[in-house]
Amino acid sequence: PHQLVSLGFFLSRSQRKWEELNLQDCHIGDDGVNILHQCLCGDKANKKEITKLDLCNNNLTGASSHLIGDIISHLQPHALVLDDNKITNLKNISTAVTATCTVKVLHMNNNNITSHDAVAISDMMSCLEELNITNNKIGDHEAELISKG
Repeated sequence: PHQLVSLGFFLSRSQRKWEELNLQDCHIGDDGVNILHQCLCGDKANKKEITKLDLCNNNLTGASSHLIGDIISHLQPHALVLDDNKITNLKNISTAVTATCTVKVLHMNNNNITSHDAVAISDMMSCLEELNITNNKIGDHEAELISKG
C-alpha cells in the first residue's frame, strides 16, 4: 500500500491530464481503492482528467462500489476497466455513470455480477457505447432486460 500512497500523493498534486491510469494486476484490494479515492477525490486533490482507468485484477469487491462510483463522478473517465475482480452491487457505479454520462466503455468481465444488478446495468445502457459483462452470473431474463436498456 505504501507504493499506492506515493502514487496517490503524486496524482493528487499533479495538474496535468492523464490519458490512462493503469493499475491492472496490482492487487490493491478494497483498501487500495480507499487510498486511491482519498488521493484523487479528497479535499486537497486537484481536479483530474483521466481518459481511461484500469483497475483490472485488483481483488476489488462490492465494498469498493461506492468509492468507485465517487471516483467516476470526480474523474469522469471515458473508459473504465474492472475485469477480473469480485465486484457486486452496482447501484453506486450505475448512479455515477448515468449522472455524468462520460463513461462510454465499461468492462466488468469475470466479476460477481448477478441478476440483482440487472436494473443497474440496464440504467447505464443509455450512456454506454460498449459494455462487457461476460463471465458473470446473469440469467437469460436479466440479459434480455439489460439489452432493452
